[in-house]
Amino acid sequence: MYRRTLIGASIAAPFIIPSARAAELTLKLASFATDQSTWGRAQTMFKNEIEKRTDKRIEVAIFNNNTLGSNREALELARRGSVDLVLTGVSHVTRNVTQLNALIFPYLFKDRASMFSLLDGSIGAKLDKMMLAQNLSAVGWWDNGFRHVSNNKRPIISASDIQGLKLRTLPTPVHVDFFKKIGAIPTAMDFSELLSALRQGVIDGQENPPAVMGSFRIYEVQKYYSLTGHANEPMVMVASDQTLKKIPSALMPAFKAAMAEATSYQRSINAQEETQNMETLRKSMQVNTISAGALTAFRSAAQMVYGPAILTLGTGGEELVADIVKANT
Repeated sequence: MYRRTLIGASIAAPFIIPSARAAELTLKLASFATDQSTWGRAQTMFKNEIEKRTDKRIEVAIFNNNTLGSNREALELARRGSVDLVLTGVSHVTRNVTQLNALIFPYLFKDRASMFSLLDGSIGAKLDKMMLAQNLSAVGWWDNGFRHVSNNKRPIISASDIQGLKLRTLPTPVHVDFFKKIGAIPTAMDFSELLSALRQGVIDGQENPPAVMGSFRIYEVQKYYSLTGHANEPMVMVASDQTLKKIPSALMPAFKAAMAEATSYQRSINAQEETQNMETLRKSMQVNTISAGALTAFRSAAQMVYGPAILTLGTGGEELVADIVKANT
């Protein structure tokens, strides 16, 4: 009789299993990323690692593709403690922490290695303190790649070719001023609006690294990709300070270790896949390099915006730029 009752119960409710211990804390992670992008895969690694390291006392719920709102909206939710983690480009955090603009001055970093050396060290520590004043914290610096310009009008061989192009740029004054200096018509808009604006011809082009061009299939709506290499805007995993305070102290080492592992993984695969992304872009777009001589005009325009931009950085901003410049010379 007992056996028949058990079998009958299993047929009536075949998906009921004994409940496991409920998580003490579920972290909501908001992100612009697609699941299969390097950022999406690294987020999944973080989720798996922290759940494994804490025996699921901490779990992570990932919300990709801006499902919790735009970058700006997700960051505001994090400031209020309604979202725990946000993966975004640093340019979006500059609305709250102006000093982060120092990281995206055009032609500031010479390569990935020097950038991450600074962000993992003293520069990153200083920026984190500045972010904490806005109830935010940088818990991981992720790779984006050097940004290049795409458009539907013409290849950019020299600075004069960019004149008159309507380009979506990073939503920061220093980038808007830089593109104005070289004759473009910069249009700041959230990334979530970009593809529709390109399809509708509202703008001629935009600027993003190969990883973004490939992951979001921007190459399908653009004809030319010119390797200007004008900036490497790092991605930053932002945590709400309220979240960090509610993670049990005994579990904080697991949180840090899981984030460190995911960060290292993301940087590695992003660098590895840049070649693959470039191959994809070359199949669908006209990709061109720019000579060192022609890049001189771009670099000169960048130098012209440094002075005014430094004045907008706020307390400690000038020292940050000076330290970065010194480290890259």
